[in-house]
Amino acid sequence: MNPLNICLAARIAHGDLLEIDRQLTVGRDLDGQWILLVKLALISVANLTDLEVTVRQIYKEHPEVSVEFKKWSKRFGFAKYVRNILVGHTNDALIAKAIEWKPELLSLLHSDDQRANFLINVFVLETALNTYVDDNERHLVFEGDTDLMHPPDWKRFLIFLTEVVRGGLGFLAVLIEAVRGDIPEPPEGAELMTLYEEAGRTTFKRITKSEKSTEKKAALKALPET
Repeated sequence: MNPLNICLAARIAHGDLLEIDRQLTVGRDLDGQWILLVKLALISVANLTDLEVTVRQIYKEHPEVSVEFKKWSKRFGFAKYVRNILVGHTNDALIAKAIEWKPELLSLLHSDDQRANFLINVFVLETALNTYVDDNERHLVFEGDTDLMHPPDWKRFLIFLTEVVRGGLGFLAVLIEAVRGDIPEPPEGAELMTLYEEAGRTTFKRITKSEKSTEKKAALKALPET
């Protein structure tokens, strides 16, 4: 991934997290909109771990980017775990554990009420949080089980999530600053007009998964040995 692509990806992610941070600071009760915001926050933070893999080639010249990422890597990993088993797609093992943790889910699934949908989301989300444990069943982020319907637990989770989002903003700010100097200067005059003329002739085609995979493999191949 070249500096231009890195900067664009980082700026998009930074914009998302900035708005998420603003929304998280708005005081309101636990409801469906908050659950949606929490999921979006987890996706956005987890995506930073994917972005980081593609930018490691700049660490030799910009070690400060690696240092900043490592400050938050464990917490970013937590967000990626939840994204992978819940937000990206619903994991069968997670559902089985959620029903074990909250047997009332079996009744909620027979209800079309909006409150039922909300509770289903809450119970499955907190199950995902509670399964982030080591081989000795010791929680890796929080001390003890999390019950999001319990106000102190919900507040604790929101504080944690807000801190992680701001950690992501910090990492992205350092990354953007590191690559900005390698981005070409903005075109002017005749050069700019030429680019506008070319823009008018732009055609579009569907971008296939194989094309994206090729770019990712190239980025991984360029990584230094560790």
